[in-house]
Amino acid sequence: MDIKTSVKAFSALAQDTRLEIVRLLEEHNSEGLCPCNILEKIDLTNANLSFHLKELENAGLVRKEKKGKFVHYYAECEFIRELGNFLLGKCEFTKTKSK
Repeated sequence: MDIKTSVKAFSALAQDTRLEIVRLLEEHNSEGLCPCNILEKIDLTNANLSFHLKELENAGLVRKEKKGKFVHYYAECEFIRELGNFLLGKCEFTKTKSK
């Protein structure tokens, strides 16, 4: 992952509604969620949801699939995992000693 890609993704996530949408989609990633299901869980207007989903999709954090007459959204979990790994870089986790 490069800096430009990660900045775009982190910028999209640096907004509470979009972060909430991604977390919701992660929970329901096996079946995906249509916008009407997202609206049931998050208090937004259709226009606001559409705007946020577009931003998340442009950043590579979510994808959409047409299922019949409905569109379902999914979190791009592999990309999100790579984003986390990019942020962590070469961090080494050590257990801190209690005092």
